[in-house]
Amino acid sequence: MTHTGLLALEFRRVLLSMAVGVACWIAMGNPYIGAAAALLMLLSLWGWQLSRLYRWFANPDEMPPLGDAAVRGILRDVYLLRSRGLAQETVTPDSRGYRDDSIGSLREAAMIVNSRSELLWCNDAAEYLLNIELAEEEGNRLSNLLPGKALTKYMRKENFQKPLRFRPGSDPEYCLQFEFSRFGASDRLVFIKDVSEQDKLERMRRDFVGNVSHELRTPLTVIKGYIETLPSLMSERDARLQKPLASMETQVTRMENLIADLLWLAQIETVEGERKEDLVDVCALLSSVAAELRSAWPDRDIALHLISVRRLLGDERELHSAISNLVVNALKYSVTGPVSVKWLDSAVGPVLIVEDEGLGIAAKHIPRLTERFYRVDTSRSQEVGGTGLGLAIVKHVAVSHEAKLFVESQLGEGSCFRVVFPSSRCADPD
Repeated sequence: MTHTGLLALEFRRVLLSMAVGVACWIAMGNPYIGAAAALLMLLSLWGWQLSRLYRWFANPDEMPPLGDAAVRGILRDVYLLRSRGLAQETVTPDSRGYRDDSIGSLREAAMIVNSRSELLWCNDAAEYLLNIELAEEEGNRLSNLLPGKALTKYMRKENFQKPLRFRPGSDPEYCLQFEFSRFGASDRLVFIKDVSEQDKLERMRRDFVGNVSHELRTPLTVIKGYIETLPSLMSERDARLQKPLASMETQVTRMENLIADLLWLAQIETVEGERKEDLVDVCALLSSVAAELRSAWPDRDIALHLISVRRLLGDERELHSAISNLVVNALKYSVTGPVSVKWLDSAVGPVLIVEDEGLGIAAKHIPRLTERFYRVDTSRSQEVGGTGLGLAIVKHVAVSHEAKLFVESQLGEGSCFRVVFPSSRCADPD
């Protein structure tokens, strides 16, 4: 019922009380007695309805009291609201029990820890995988359940974009992967996987590449030695062999570069998770790389813009390799025009930028540029002598330094490679 209807009913009740008062005045001849009788009757009615209402509040499971239309409308609304609340409470389970049942039904091992890395809950799969009992270990810190500096450092840094892999026990074949995500206000939901087989296959691949590359080095060195010696032993009438020998020397040199890149990439992958906290003067490193490449490319302009003077915590040899690969890549794939190398500060951390004015790269190729042996133009890559591993090396060096590689390019307008380092890896010049 609307507020207007309620006011109308209340107005009619007052008129009825006044009519009773007038009747009493006429019957008894005293207006004061009539007014008092009408007021008394009205107060008695309100008191009786109020007492029934309080009695219903004390026993809400009973039906609400019946009164006149105005009171019945109010009580009906209160009763419906309360009934809906009870129905919702009946349907909605306890939040903690619902959480435990929902996550507990997952096949993957899962646990919940608080901001202090204390175990709050885990499902059966996590108990089996970690060989723990929730009843015994609840409230214990993860560093006590899974000893190791890697997990402690990972949680302290709170950078959960990349999953953590580590070996919790003495068995070198046993490897676990942890993926953290926010859960609630300050808790963490942790998914745990046994990636022992996957880690083993990756190590086998790295070992295979490393061993094969080492084995190929010796025969290639012997072949290259004979190829370099043969031209001096041949007479002038054997000049027709000069061109094949020159082609063989080119291909052997290319194979040597490929093997060197494979070995270097395997080495970077092996130490990718290790700490890299040497203080690197990036400005001096960029100047050194530019001087080396200017001697190899005397007709090209390598422009340095050292706007920032901040140093990095990292591995100087790896950074040298990444910078060199980026600049060489820009020189090879831009026939003319300068190559610009910048070192500057940004809101998120220092940035290394290498720009060229070359042919550019189509958008469809950009997501795959850092794949091993991926080539945008095979004929062009063979012509300039690329191995197809340069940008893969840059990507791995960036990952090992917690940096991100961004590529911007348009056909006919050149390319821009941007490596953004986190501010946590910066060191002030003093």
